[in-house]
Amino acid sequence: MEKRLGRELMSRSIKLALIICALSALSTTASSQSVELLQAFGAFETARAAQDNQAAIILGDEALRLLEAQGSTNPQESIDLLRNLAEANVTAGQLVPALLLYERALNAQEAMLGPLHPDLVKILQPMQELEARQQHYAAAEILQQRIVAIERGVYGDQHAIVLASMAHLRDLYRSAGRDADAVRVDSEIDKLSITSRGNPPTRTAAKNERRYTPENGFANVRIFYGTNRARTGDARPAVFYGKTRADKVEVGFADVSIPETHRIGELETQGRWTMMSYMAGQVAAEKRFVLLQKVSPQSESQFVSTLRQQIKSSTLKDVFVFVHGFNTSFEDAARRTAQLAYDLDFDGTPMMYSWPSQGSTTAYTVDESVVDTSGRRLAEFLETVTSQSGAERVHLIAHSMGNRALIGALNAYLAKRAPTQRRGLFGQIVFTAPDVDRDYFLDVVKTLQDSAARITLYASDNDLALKTSQKIHGFPRAGLAGANIISLPGLDTIDMSAVQGDMLGHTYFAADSGAIYDLFRLLWRGDPPPKRCGMSEEAKRESPVWRFDVQACQGGDLMQAGLMLKRFGGRARARIDARLRALTDP
Repeated sequence: MEKRLGRELMSRSIKLALIICALSALSTTASSQSVELLQAFGAFETARAAQDNQAAIILGDEALRLLEAQGSTNPQESIDLLRNLAEANVTAGQLVPALLLYERALNAQEAMLGPLHPDLVKILQPMQELEARQQHYAAAEILQQRIVAIERGVYGDQHAIVLASMAHLRDLYRSAGRDADAVRVDSEIDKLSITSRGNPPTRTAAKNERRYTPENGFANVRIFYGTNRARTGDARPAVFYGKTRADKVEVGFADVSIPETHRIGELETQGRWTMMSYMAGQVAAEKRFVLLQKVSPQSESQFVSTLRQQIKSSTLKDVFVFVHGFNTSFEDAARRTAQLAYDLDFDGTPMMYSWPSQGSTTAYTVDESVVDTSGRRLAEFLETVTSQSGAERVHLIAHSMGNRALIGALNAYLAKRAPTQRRGLFGQIVFTAPDVDRDYFLDVVKTLQDSAARITLYASDNDLALKTSQKIHGFPRAGLAGANIISLPGLDTIDMSAVQGDMLGHTYFAADSGAIYDLFRLLWRGDPPPKRCGMSEEAKRESPVWRFDVQACQGGDLMQAGLMLKRFGGRARARIDARLRALTDP
């Protein structure tokens, strides 16, 4: 029925939701890293995490030497290392070496992306700040002017990001004593700001069509969390929890804003290099980016009470717990969890567990060392959620390396229960792109089969991140499709190779509207693969493997039809007709 409704929307030439174009996969091949280089990366990131900046500089220099000697087929790997090493130098007060490292990173990034790509700003901005810090105002001006030029080309003259960067240029002129130039730029900012205020407002969705309703340009999504990250002592939400381990699990809730202009499958991210919140106002940022607004830690008793009340007041008494993967901060995990809840129109309560990933591409071995121990902490969190929250069903979704934490948690959780007590403990268990040894995964899944309504594996043959992991470990990964794709009774294996998602093909489960639609059907209806959109059985195996046709299920129109069917049932068609008439009535 959803397909029919979706086609009807298209035939009437009315777009009820924007179709997201998947990013083209880069031709970059996964890099092959030596054990020595991985150890060097790990030592460097460990020193950074310990805030031992002098040691980090020495270890980072050695890692860079090894990387250059070995060579890398992934330029971004070198760029990230150069930037991280530059940051370590800045923290240690070594500004000149830091600038030289940033320049090398900029040259490499420019060679890869061209001179006008917005990602260059992530390097240009700290370079400009370093020059200004040393009162090299002429050099800082050139860098800031280039930032403004790039952003104007990408966003247009009136975008809040552009206005914030122009304000930064104005402040540079003032610091340099060039008052006439500062006045000139300030006048230009005023003119552009007035023009931008004249833009027509975006249309607000009908309030009863989605769980989360945008107001004043954005919606608020509350997520509940558990984490074994230690607090940093900084009250700002983005850095409230850091990279080090805590002695015990902390719990609480966090509020995340989703802009009304949000597109399904996107995680609109405010660049770390912008000063928009300060220069252009928080509301401007809320209307454009997915932002972590507030982190509220609680005692366990407070947490249980607040969570029970949230579940009791929700239309659906379900929760899902998302466990993030490698290279993810607490902030980004919260943002991703909220984006999933919003895109899935989840009527229950979204939750997440955040383990202390370093949030760095060069810290793979450090993340590996901490994710396994985090599984035991996650098991404690699951005990609290399943036994005290009042949830009717608990769904579990893990991504990448986070699958290791989830598997460890499930092993510990189930070990405390007799086989007869394990049946139907969970709703859906979804393993997305698991960075887990294939044979180990097979053994584990066999022990889980009676504990959930369905167990799903999303795998892809275009996952460059997992191909890199396979080279590192020497054995196939559970999340890779192709010749080694897993076929097992009791496991729904979905080959998602047709879904691109991000440039590494690794976050497709949350970065593509078609994949999100499949997850939507799974959590909403619990349908088996043959009853879901775009599924065809691959060559006959002992147990079916299903290939997902993203072209058949792509687009906001299909998702909107599904949401209306869920929300209004048999009244969905009449609801669509009413909306079409409202949109087309002059």
